[in-house]
Amino acid sequence: MPAHVDHPAELAELDLYAVWTAAPPLESSFDPFGFDQRMAAYRQLIDATNRSGLFGPDNRGNLLWGLMFQLQWQFRTGRLGAEGRRIDPDAAWGYGNYALSVVPWLGAVDAGTVADLELIGPPQPSRFDYAHGMGPARVVPPEFRAGVRDWRDYFRLLASSQPGSDDEPLRLALWKAHKSCLDAVARRLADIDPGAYSTDELTFLRGWCRMVDYLWAAAWHTDFDFMVTHGLDVLPERLLHNADDLTDLPDTVRRNVSNVRKLADTPTWRYTIDLFLWRRVMRTRPAREEVLAMLDVVFNPSATTGADRLRALRYLLQP
Repeated sequence: MPAHVDHPAELAELDLYAVWTAAPPLESSFDPFGFDQRMAAYRQLIDATNRSGLFGPDNRGNLLWGLMFQLQWQFRTGRLGAEGRRIDPDAAWGYGNYALSVVPWLGAVDAGTVADLELIGPPQPSRFDYAHGMGPARVVPPEFRAGVRDWRDYFRLLASSQPGSDDEPLRLALWKAHKSCLDAVARRLADIDPGAYSTDELTFLRGWCRMVDYLWAAAWHTDFDFMVTHGLDVLPERLLHNADDLTDLPDTVRRNVSNVRKLADTPTWRYTIDLFLWRRVMRTRPAREEVLAMLDVVFNPSATTGADRLRALRYLLQP
């Protein structure tokens, strides 16, 4: 087996590299209200899940890169309500990311992937509930328990996987866990006061929680190469304050924000039907391999060709 390399060489060209290299390792405790501590938890998980070389000698195939890129984007754009490098426990984006950083880490602890540590609670009372403590005495809010179980199952499946095997079952398990977490977040965000955010920004976050259903059905890739190619420069680099904020965004970003906010505003009955149809389209591997074109058919039909729409119809109607 080739010697293990910590990360892809291309990481050094990205802003994520500074926090990847600088975040101190987790030792006796994990304070998730420190940005660097959350990054350290991701790095620990990325390293711990490649001990067999499952994701390649430089770990570029690791499915957790997507979560790390998301946290960096949220921090860079001021969405975590951070003062310095601290994350505000009352920030809705910070709470959403907690469900996708701390909850996976708890699942990894349960699976034996990483060692248990003392999990630090918020420094002051918060409008959201968080886990705290260690071992059998740890308190985990009820809304996160399904997420912890699903992430535990993901890490157990990963531990039984072999290098060179198809990673789609892993991707589907990861998105199942991802959805369990964001469903809990969406329920908590349904009726909260926007707080420091605008209504438009909170709507964007709620829509992003719904978008997970589409990505899960497509077994969306979250490895390093796919994220660098398709997952960067597609989301707004500043907080949204009102609808006029969309006018000067790059075209791709503006369309993405508009589509995500439409998802948030779609009535539940219509959203349920639309998602059912999307899942039918995504039933087969060939359809999932065309996910970028199929997403355009759904969310950006004016940019698609008749051939794209015809293939989507065939995927939808096939037995």
